[in-house]
Amino acid sequence: MKKLSACFFVLFPLLVAAQNIIGLPNTVNFSHKSIGAGAQTWQAAQDRFGTLYFANNSGLLSYNGKEWKLYKLPNKTIVRSLLIAADDKIYIGGQGEFGYFFPDQAGNLVYHSLVEQIRPEDRLFGDIWKIVLFENCIFFRTYNKIYRLDLRNNKVTVFSTPHQSRWDFLEAGHGLLYAKNDENGLVVFRDQQWQPLNGNDLKKSVITSMLTFGRDSLLVVTLREGIFLLRDNRLTPLPVNPLVKKAQIYTACKIDEASYAVGTVSGGVFFLDRSGALLRHFSVNNGLQNNNVLALFKDRRSALWVGLDEGIDLINYDAPLQLISPDAKVPVAAYTAAVHEGNLYIGTSDGAYFTKLSVPELADQSFSQNEFQRLGPTAGQVWSISTPANQVLIGMNDGAFMVKNGRAQLLNNGIGGTWLYRTIPGQQKVVAGTYAGIELFIPKNGGLRRDLSFKTTLKQSLRFIETDSLHHTIWASHPYRGIYRIRMDAGYEREMAVDQLTTREGLPSNNNNFVFKIDGNIVFATEQGIYEWDDSGNRFRRSARYQPVFGSLSIKFMTQDAAGRIWFATEKRMGVAVHNKVHYFSELDGQLIAGFENIYPFNDRNIFINSYKGILHLNYEQYLREQPGIAVLLSKVQTIGQNDSVLFNGYFMLKGRPAARQDTEQFLKLLPRYRSVHFEFAADDYAYADKTQYSYQLKGFDETASLWSSKTDKDYTNLPYGRYTFEVRAMDHRGRISAPVAYTFEILPRWYQTWLAYSSYLLLLLLLFFLVHKIYQRRLRKQQQVYEYEQEQLRYIHELERDRSDKQIIQLQKERLETEVMYKNKELATTTMHLYKRGRLLGKIKEEVSDGIKKISNHEEKKGFNKLLKLIMEEEKKESDWNQFSIHFDQVHNNFLHKIKAAYPLLTPSDMKICAYVKMNLSSKEIAQLLNITLKGVEIARYRLRKKFGLPQEVPLSGFIQEFS
Repeated sequence: MKKLSACFFVLFPLLVAAQNIIGLPNTVNFSHKSIGAGAQTWQAAQDRFGTLYFANNSGLLSYNGKEWKLYKLPNKTIVRSLLIAADDKIYIGGQGEFGYFFPDQAGNLVYHSLVEQIRPEDRLFGDIWKIVLFENCIFFRTYNKIYRLDLRNNKVTVFSTPHQSRWDFLEAGHGLLYAKNDENGLVVFRDQQWQPLNGNDLKKSVITSMLTFGRDSLLVVTLREGIFLLRDNRLTPLPVNPLVKKAQIYTACKIDEASYAVGTVSGGVFFLDRSGALLRHFSVNNGLQNNNVLALFKDRRSALWVGLDEGIDLINYDAPLQLISPDAKVPVAAYTAAVHEGNLYIGTSDGAYFTKLSVPELADQSFSQNEFQRLGPTAGQVWSISTPANQVLIGMNDGAFMVKNGRAQLLNNGIGGTWLYRTIPGQQKVVAGTYAGIELFIPKNGGLRRDLSFKTTLKQSLRFIETDSLHHTIWASHPYRGIYRIRMDAGYEREMAVDQLTTREGLPSNNNNFVFKIDGNIVFATEQGIYEWDDSGNRFRRSARYQPVFGSLSIKFMTQDAAGRIWFATEKRMGVAVHNKVHYFSELDGQLIAGFENIYPFNDRNIFINSYKGILHLNYEQYLREQPGIAVLLSKVQTIGQNDSVLFNGYFMLKGRPAARQDTEQFLKLLPRYRSVHFEFAADDYAYADKTQYSYQLKGFDETASLWSSKTDKDYTNLPYGRYTFEVRAMDHRGRISAPVAYTFEILPRWYQTWLAYSSYLLLLLLLFFLVHKIYQRRLRKQQQVYEYEQEQLRYIHELERDRSDKQIIQLQKERLETEVMYKNKELATTTMHLYKRGRLLGKIKEEVSDGIKKISNHEEKKGFNKLLKLIMEEEKKESDWNQFSIHFDQVHNNFLHKIKAAYPLLTPSDMKICAYVKMNLSSKEIAQLLNITLKGVEIARYRLRKKFGLPQEVPLSGFIQEFS
């Protein structure tokens, strides 16, 4: 995880004659664990889009401000060197391997080895320590050979060292290519060969860097012998601080025409001027992760990247914001600062300090090179340092102090803590706000003394006071009791009256009220904005001058500089109002000491701001200078779901080369199942990456762009089909907005959402309309038929009405016939029931007689009962009842028995009976009872009937009889 060093770091005391610069820039630490790479970083470079690349132990490492990506070589070896050519190819050198990385059409960085271009006998080599571009050729240096790749024909030429010595340096400068070997020392490449450089004395030296120096000279940096100036083939030693030389210079980087940075094996990074004088020093004591520096690189925003033996650091050395801390090793909270007569004073939680400025007061004082000294006998909390009446006065927890002859003298012994001081205009007197009201100080012997004759009735702690000379008034604020108006006499010798002003007089609240003087007027910062005192109305009113500027902002501190700018602080932010417009310094959010905010605008190059780690120094003039604009980078686009798929991996390609924008004619068309898309983006303002904000919009889905936020990714899920363009902008800590970066893609519709499907839907709809029309016409015709039928019925009814009498007669006849039929049916049913009951009765009598006969033993008696049994059986066989039944049956059923007998003459009387009973829907059991036979006998009789009727198996007998007529 990226570790942001505690914003700034304390001064490192060099035990040498030259002192370090008192201002320290912001340093950002990246440990090798947080970036997921190897510990050592050997070189760095930056492409034209802002992405940084590092040669690392684990491979090629890239950083876009959000994400570190590692690209390993095929043989998984260390990457020692790297070079980005004009054609955007990233050439790298590893162990036994060199080649280049280049994006493919999907934006993936792909490695292309060049080893195959070398003759087989020259392919055995160790580390590639340096890559140099010179005259359309790429030179790769190993210890034993230098390989030259001609970009015009991709031919590789090999240069071996003479007599088995080794190549230990390679660099280009001022149109020449230099190298060094153990036998010849420095050599120059001329006429396709290496020629010794006359007059050089560095055969035994290890050259680590070569930098341009002016128009015709070079700085030759060695590991142990220091730095030399090469001019006209002559080497001249450049005097450098012995500490630099002792630390062993491993690498160097040109900062500008006036300064250089050198990285050492054991001493960290040193900044030197053209004469070799030490400007500043960075080490583990003030921000670096370790002192073993392997690589230095200045990016296009003038930030210095430091490749270390463990990790990577970013030093924002050219930033307009620096930290000034008087403590030698440990950062300490600093509450106040003041500049007076060439000295810078700083008040901390551990006492007051001062340093003699080595630069003019109008210059950037953070470049002063003297150490701080404690002002004796101050120790403990310092609240304010100011210079009223041309004196340096200190407000401390221990009382009021005045600086004289390099020491602090106590002014108000026994009074207690003092907050701050204000001059009384037109007089030499000074008023102080203390823990117990106000105190007056009057001139004495070129200094000040406490006015013992002044008495005050107000015994409150007054941390903010201002003087109003027009009304002879001292205004003071209390954190939760409102505002105090202390009216004085014209000479400010005695207190006339004290008024406590609260919400009754118009304050929005009794809490958090602060009094300041702006443009010579007394203003009151409240929880609801800026108020002023209306003397005529004896009330507080919203300030008509400052309300349009600050609105309802709750301001904790305000002051004004000589140019009329208003510097202010809220609870967490700091800003400046210029020409009625407010600008915030987002890089300072949350850094001012809450509740004790203080800003000291000495001049445009020196704005001093209190903070928890020391005094923050802002060069406002430098801050306003034009800086490189921020650029936003789209780092990744991928679909999200069960199977994530990367669509774009950071590099747009246009006509075969990396580009800053997408080729609008080449955009991806996604299958319908890929409806959720994830975007990642970053910006190239690496020093303030945590302050960068982004606004994005998916055109075709979002109606407006998003609000600005620090979020660096965005997910869109369940997108409908269609073409979309994702557009993102970045805004840096100064409020500057980048040009947008856009990515266009299309989600294809599902089969039922295509134009073919819609055409089918249209055809089906037309067919449906046609069918509905046909159905409607058919229904209309049917309704017409119904209408005609109804009309026919009406005509028929009309005819019936004319023949009503005839109909009534017919109806009466019909009813009479139906009555007769019903009667006959009842009679037939009665007869059938009679026959049924008679049969059952005779059957029971016969059974009883038969049972009784069996029990009689007397022969004569048994004979008599047998006659009776015979008589019963003969009665059962009589046909008179059947004849009467058949007559009634035929009357009811339209001569059924007569007709069926005529149709089937072979039918027996028993068959006729079964036909009659079946016609009456009697069951087989009932038929058996009537015929006095068994159920099986009925089934046999039915079977015989089927045979006589000639019925097939599938035609039921009952159905045939019911339908027979």
